Amino acid sequence: MTKSIYFSLGIHNHQPVGNFDFVIERAYEMSYKPLIDFFFKYPDFPINVHFSGFLLLWLERNHPEYFEKLKIMAERGQIEFVSGGFYEPILPIIPDKDKVQQIKKLNKYIYDKFGQIPKGMWLAERVWEPHLVKYIVEAGIEYVVVDDAHFFSVGLKEEDLFGYYLMEEQGYKLAVFPISMKLRYLIPFADPEETITYLDKFASEDKSKIALLFDDGEKFGLWPDTYRTVYEEGWLERFVSKIKENFLLVTPVNLYAYMQRVKPKGRIYLPTASYREMMEWVLFPEAQKELEELVEKLKTENLWDKFSPYVKGGFWRNFLAKYDESNQMQKKMLYVWKKVQDSPNEEVKEKAMEEVFQGQANDAYWHGIFGGLYLPHLRTAIYEHLIKAENYLENSELRFNIFDFDCDGNDEIIVESPFFNLYLSPNHGGSVLEWDFKTKAFNLTNVLTRRKEAYHSKLSYVTSEAQGKSIHERWTAKEEGLENILFYDNHRRVSFTEKIFESEPVLEDLWKDSSRLEVDSFYENYDYEINKDENKIRVLFSGVFRGFELCKSYILYKDKSFVDVVYEIKNVSETPISLNFGWEINLNFLAPNHPDYYFLIGDQKYPLSSFGIEKVNNWKIFSGIGIELECVLDVEASLYRYPIETVSLSEEGFERVYQGSALIHFYKVDLLVGSTWRTTIRFWVK
Repeated sequence: MTKSIYFSLGIHNHQPVGNFDFVIERAYEMSYKPLIDFFFKYPDFPINVHFSGFLLLWLERNHPEYFEKLKIMAERGQIEFVSGGFYEPILPIIPDKDKVQQIKKLNKYIYDKFGQIPKGMWLAERVWEPHLVKYIVEAGIEYVVVDDAHFFSVGLKEEDLFGYYLMEEQGYKLAVFPISMKLRYLIPFADPEETITYLDKFASEDKSKIALLFDDGEKFGLWPDTYRTVYEEGWLERFVSKIKENFLLVTPVNLYAYMQRVKPKGRIYLPTASYREMMEWVLFPEAQKELEELVEKLKTENLWDKFSPYVKGGFWRNFLAKYDESNQMQKKMLYVWKKVQDSPNEEVKEKAMEEVFQGQANDAYWHGIFGGLYLPHLRTAIYEHLIKAENYLENSELRFNIFDFDCDGNDEIIVESPFFNLYLSPNHGGSVLEWDFKTKAFNLTNVLTRRKEAYHSKLSYVTSEAQGKSIHERWTAKEEGLENILFYDNHRRVSFTEKIFESEPVLEDLWKDSSRLEVDSFYENYDYEINKDENKIRVLFSGVFRGFELCKSYILYKDKSFVDVVYEIKNVSETPISLNFGWEINLNFLAPNHPDYYFLIGDQKYPLSSFGIEKVNNWKIFSGIGIELECVLDVEASLYRYPIETVSLSEEGFERVYQGSALIHFYKVDLLVGSTWRTTIRFWVK
């Protein structure tokens, strides 16, 4: 008998909530459009497609002609639409109710627009946890696709993976297909003949096997070099031609059609996992390095093929431990979600939940080889939607809430006015973790800490010879000299930390975070008290150090669009003291070199990316997003400012990313015995 094997091609197309229109348009022109245009010419070649809901909304609005082509392909049975969470959330980190609702939302959209009831779904970043079975089935889904690494880790071999299995949770059954990692690296980077050779190796006479490639659509045109190789040099044409030439061996099929023909291979229980690269990225840098050393050792000793299934990295949720900024967004999402759920107004709740759903979009919550968390506009979008959700619920009251917001074992204080939210950390010197300007739904202090990443050691490997390689195998840089800005912060970048310097600070030392300090309030646990009346709310923090007491007050007003910050330093020693005192704020207005975004100091404009030292009584920030911030000081200070820049990875290599600007206000404070120094700083935001 003739051997044969089914082959199913799945395309996952996604754009993050908050991504720039021009970026999505480029992805459309280089990947989404040419890929569908190509397969439109081959109606007998079935494909599976998943579009995230945010991308579908963009396509419907900007390219309705594309929708018409998708409808035709759906009507002729060529396309099987695959569902997922509408705004592409990582399902385990959102409330269980939302797991179901996000999937049902995309199911309904696909049915309304294309007439199909989805049977399968794409898991964002293939992040799998066993309890998901129940919620996915409750959403009406019959199968999911995950990486073959999930199957290898329970002891299955490559030859066991050319079919599908059934998973079960509390009696709920869900089919699961393994995505071939081998095919992910062959397609579209190797000669199509190599794919045929691989499929032939596992073909069988009983016509029951299937090989699945389900991967990013962007690798067909948008990833570096792929537009040229896939379309201009004809890789895709050769690939489909090669499949057709081998029609007796390879039969293209949609996944649900295959399920109707072939029974499952059995029952299976898959552990928590994602794709192999993701489980490496989630590790802390030293652990990543150790894992790399282990992998290299096994390969050198020719043991990798045997033991690689059991060599796993970390657990996706630990991105929330690795990056405080990721945890801040996720805990804010849960905090806002709870407020929305408590709303008695169903119409308001529906509108607010649409914003919360968008605030659950996964991309800004993690980082690997894609920008993700390192891209300020993606983090900004998460905050924008969550603050908008709050705004649907808000009234004109002043209020505060004290609880362990970020789940670190210490209470935080959330203070809310009609204009602002302040998230305060007594455990870190009464610092500001987040400052929301609610009028514009914008987090003013959305700044990322400069951290060591495992891939920073690869800067020395940068080369221009990356052609034809997967983005997981190339080390390139978008500019030279990035190693010269590679500095790491001593702790998380928060605002309104107090520093007592050993001597007057040097700007370069501040930039490198190498200043010699006697006190850094980030490491101090401050006492606090809260006073509230009808018109204002005041949070007072205090700490006692060697020779002096420091008090800091935040004052929010019911009907004023400004915040007052008051500092008092009292000499409690028995001798006069002299302090080199400074307080720091970190702000991010997104566009470091755009002429519409700048500091105004005196009558001089400076880019947000600039360095400088000035004597000031006030300064302003103007932004093209319609927000102006003015800082008014009643005591003149020396203002030290510098840009906060990171070196991170993207699909196109190492890149510099502006994460905000640090502004340190410095004073020489001389205090006699028992005397007090005081200053009030007012921040106007409009």
